[in-house]
Amino acid sequence: MEETIVDTEGRIKIPEPVRKKWEIKEGTVIHFEEKDNEILLKPVVEKKVSLKDLCGLSPKRTGKPKWATTEEIKSIWV
Repeated sequence: MEETIVDTEGRIKIPEPVRKKWEIKEGTVIHFEEKDNEILLKPVVEKKVSLKDLCGLSPKRTGKPKWATTEEIKSIWV
């Protein structure tokens, strides 16, 4: 079990092995939960949002994408 010291401002440093295992990096939101005589720290996992979740769409791929030609790109700017 890892240990750390609380600083004068109430901050703690999460040991590197724990940060790596739980993929905790700068900006990660941590949820604190009190349970019996324990304090549980849980990283809040961000749910990846898909296009289907956002707009109810599920596009189907129909082969390789066709790249625009130079002429087509130039026609946009004319």
